Amino acid sequence: MKGWLSIFMIILNAPVCFCQNGRIIGNELYAPTKSEKARGYYNAGHRYIEEKNFGKAIENFRLSITADTNYIDAYDNMGIAFRQLNMLDSAEHCYLVSRRKYPKGTVAIRNLAIVEDLRGNYKKAYDYYKQALAIDNKDPEAYYGLSRECLYLKQYPEALENGNMVEKLYKQMNSPYMGDCYYNLCIIHLIMNNKALSKSYMELAQKAGVKIDQAISDALKQQ
Repeated sequence: MKGWLSIFMIILNAPVCFCQNGRIIGNELYAPTKSEKARGYYNAGHRYIEEKNFGKAIENFRLSITADTNYIDAYDNMGIAFRQLNMLDSAEHCYLVSRRKYPKGTVAIRNLAIVEDLRGNYKKAYDYYKQALAIDNKDPEAYYGLSRECLYLKQYPEALENGNMVEKLYKQMNSPYMGDCYYNLCIIHLIMNNKALSKSYMELAQKAGVKIDQAISDALKQQ
């Protein structure tokens, strides 16, 4: 089997789908607000995110917040637009405002975790995911993020525990990210030297449409 450092580097270079940054949108269209103007700007901003026009998205989310200063969804999604532009300080500010205005919500906390992950502050990201789960202990995205941070922190049994919880919750909700879950478990079992389970989850991930990094396939072959 390859050395632990080599396997760990495989994880760090795994495809984007393994990271929540590339796939989580904070809130859907038509989020609640009493202001029709705020909702209109918000929906426009959301569409610009889908088109990857993040500058225009930010512009519209700002207009939405001007129309309704307590529009939490607009803060969350403006943070996502900033994050996609790698403006992490601005993204963090949006999430902190969102959290201050709605402390019982988990979206802003999970997004704060993603910001810290992108900064390489894995322990801080871990702590944020723990805070999200303290609010909602059935939040699958918080478990997914926590599992990933445990990998970076080399807390492999905890990574597996959280990864298994993700699988359970994703199946219950028929999540479109089932493949990411399987890929995550494939990597965890690879690190924990369970070749049979790692291969099984790799096959499940492939069936779900996830492209497996060649380094992962090679690592399994060389065990």
